[in-house]
Amino acid sequence: MLRVRARLLSGAWGVWATLLLGIYFRQAWRLLAAGPAAWAPFLRAAVALLGPLILLTGLILVAASAAPKSRGRVLLVILLGVAAGVAALALTRVSLASALAVAERFPAAREAASRALGAVAGGAAILLAAQVAGEAILRLVGAAPTSRAEALLYRTATGLGGVAYLALALAGLGLYTPLHLRILVGALLLLGAAWFAWRSRTPDPATGVLFAPARASGHGSVSTRSAPTERGTLIWKTIVVLALLVALTGALAPEREYDALWYHLAFPRAWLERGVLFDQPQEYVALYPMTWELLYGAAISLGGPISAKLLHFSMLPLLGLLVFQATRRLIPGASPWTAVAFFVTIPTLHWEATTAYIDLAFMLHAGLAGYALYRYAAERTRGWLLLSVLQFGLALATKHLGFLALAVGTGGLGLFLWRRAGLRRALETTALVAILSLLIPSVWYVRSWRATGNPVFPEFFQVFGAPAGRWDATADAALSRFEARFGRPRTLPNLLTLPWDVTVHAARYGGAAGPALLLFLPVLAAARRPPGLPLLLVALAYGALWASPLSSFQFRFLLPAALPLAPLAARALSRLAGLLRAAGFRQARPVLSGCVAALLVLNLPPFIPLHETDRVGWKGWLTHVVRGIPRGVVLGARSEDRYLAVAVPSYRAWQFINTRLPLGARILAFGGGDNYYSRRERIGINAPAARAAVWGAPAGMDRATLQALAALKVSHILVDKQEAATFPPDSVAIVAPAFQRRWLAPLYADDRFVLYRIRWEVTRVGP
Repeated sequence: MLRVRARLLSGAWGVWATLLLGIYFRQAWRLLAAGPAAWAPFLRAAVALLGPLILLTGLILVAASAAPKSRGRVLLVILLGVAAGVAALALTRVSLASALAVAERFPAAREAASRALGAVAGGAAILLAAQVAGEAILRLVGAAPTSRAEALLYRTATGLGGVAYLALALAGLGLYTPLHLRILVGALLLLGAAWFAWRSRTPDPATGVLFAPARASGHGSVSTRSAPTERGTLIWKTIVVLALLVALTGALAPEREYDALWYHLAFPRAWLERGVLFDQPQEYVALYPMTWELLYGAAISLGGPISAKLLHFSMLPLLGLLVFQATRRLIPGASPWTAVAFFVTIPTLHWEATTAYIDLAFMLHAGLAGYALYRYAAERTRGWLLLSVLQFGLALATKHLGFLALAVGTGGLGLFLWRRAGLRRALETTALVAILSLLIPSVWYVRSWRATGNPVFPEFFQVFGAPAGRWDATADAALSRFEARFGRPRTLPNLLTLPWDVTVHAARYGGAAGPALLLFLPVLAAARRPPGLPLLLVALAYGALWASPLSSFQFRFLLPAALPLAPLAARALSRLAGLLRAAGFRQARPVLSGCVAALLVLNLPPFIPLHETDRVGWKGWLTHVVRGIPRGVVLGARSEDRYLAVAVPSYRAWQFINTRLPLGARILAFGGGDNYYSRRERIGINAPAARAAVWGAPAGMDRATLQALAALKVSHILVDKQEAATFPPDSVAIVAPAFQRRWLAPLYADDRFVLYRIRWEVTRVGP
């Protein structure tokens, strides 16, 4: 009877897998059907791109497993290193002669090495300083995680928040400058060194925090639900290390992503120039919580913008460690390494690690808050409740999405305490957690409220309103139209099929999850008592809030749900292997592991085009995914300027502006996502303040247009010819040929952009 049931369930899953993968990888089947002439070059390019990194991955794993005192293993590592080097040269078709001519093949190698070393040093300095700040904060509040892994996670996350708030204090004093930030980080490092020297003389084995070993026993020190010693984890470790290496390569390349250049890096660079954190009313994102942007300013001061990218990249291995810990404690029988492999290969999450966004940082704070609540529920110790407060507060200080995380966390805590301790205790504790959590980021929400009357500007404009000229109904409608581009209307059928739609039709949601989670999670539905039910409920609760009108259907905002789903997927894979073995397939586990590993590798570049199920021409194009590995600029085969000239369309125009225009120039700029590379004051054409000069000034209204430009004190106009071509005819005067001939003088032009100087000397208006 058991075998019959196992065969039925295995067969049902086989049908599901065939249906899902058959539809999902539609592009792959088309490629194969086109014959070797189509897929052979694609496969060769994939091997050339990933081959060296795969070999490096193997070398790292062997080196990590080699005992330092084992001469045989050390010799094996050396031999494998030589073999890997030879194979890498063969895979990339680099001959010995060309290797000797490395200076010709890598003309920017010195620039690349200097950039990478400086960035690594800067990022490492901030992470080390965070250890000191985090240790101090944890000791101050009396919260000491008892295992080394947990201590590292909470110390780092808390310490990064502490460094950011110290930087905010410098900004309040007008001292947010590169010099003072270097002094701050240096002082923390010196303090940490002194503390380490003192603690090394008086070791304290009872603590599990920074400068003492974690307890090996005691209340809550180790998991009692850890899975037994695993076998066959090498394949998952290989996937994890490979994914991290691919992400690290992307993180070492110059920044090219839209939001990072728009404000995550551009704002702190501007603050560094003035020494204060100032408002920029022309940018609606200027009043968002800016905790991590303050950290990025410190990173820029120490190691440049790539140092900021590496700081965000470091969140990926930390999140992997959190997934590992959660799997060990909450999902008995699941492989932690399998869960981490599922997690780090999610395409959009993997892309996040290559750029200076803040979503991974938010995920770490929110995930650690939830983990602390779980530990509190299991142990009822005050320290874990305090840790959850700290992390919820830092999540709220990172993104507005922190309110969703806080709602899920306090809701779950309240229900748990209601069942265990009664309604009054539940209300008191959850209210205390919520209030204390809100105090930590309150400086950002008070700042927004004082500037606009709205603590979460520009959200909830219909409720709070906004100052005229900064935001209005027209701007709010434009933002709503942008958000409406993601997903489908919130009808009941659409919401019920959301997991399928987000996975298979990922382009609608501005990201990609890959098929693995949806492929395996249904296996748990067949269990009489699904393991990890709390994790599933957390994922469903967060997903429900994400799907509500409180959020946007951007896939990036759903990423925190991957934290509980990855351990569940690992458990589902283990259960499926058990079902297949019960059905009579004795080699189920190794065969299934190999197939899943191959599926996860397909989540990495250059296989991303295979995920574009709906792509036809330029429609159905996936965004927020890694399409290639920028090894050329990272290794020095291409200079930073050449790389950015291709990666950022307006880069060359802004380089001209930065070097040729006077410091007092003010640019009315088309496009966006290039602000970090501009060194002159600018205002975007979509800013509410610019509406009278752009959208409110059709062709033929020259005088009104010039008066509006004069009111903005604009001296130059940077026109994106591609964007201007999409405007309705005669709808905007500044792109009308007659206006340009009469009032504008071209200074620069390339295949995409034209820079004009306004001829104020002939307008009789003047700025």
